[in-house]
Amino acid sequence: MKSTLTIAAALSLFLSVSTFAATEISAQQAMQQQRVSVGAVSLGHNVVSPDDATSQVSKLADERGATAYQIIAMHEPGDNSSIHVNAVLYR
Repeated sequence: MKSTLTIAAALSLFLSVSTFAATEISAQQAMQQQRVSVGAVSLGHNVVSPDDATSQVSKLADERGATAYQIIAMHEPGDNSSIHVNAVLYR
C-alpha cells in the first residue's frame, strides 16, 4: 500500500510539472490571446539543433515563469558553430 501511494504521488508530481511547461506560440496567437510579454531570451552557445533550441528556450521560459514563448529568429552560421536563437516570453 505504501509503495502504491509513493508511485501515485510521484506520477502526479510528474504530470503536474509537465502540465505547466511553457508552450511555443505564434505572433498571431500572442495577439489573439492578448499575451503580455515578460521578457526576451537570446541563446548562442551549446545549441546544436533546432529541436535543442526549442527545448532550451522552453526551459528558460519555465524558469522565468512564462507560460508561452515565440521564437522570433533562429540562425545557423555556416561554420558549424552553435545556432543563435532569439525568443519572446509571454504570460
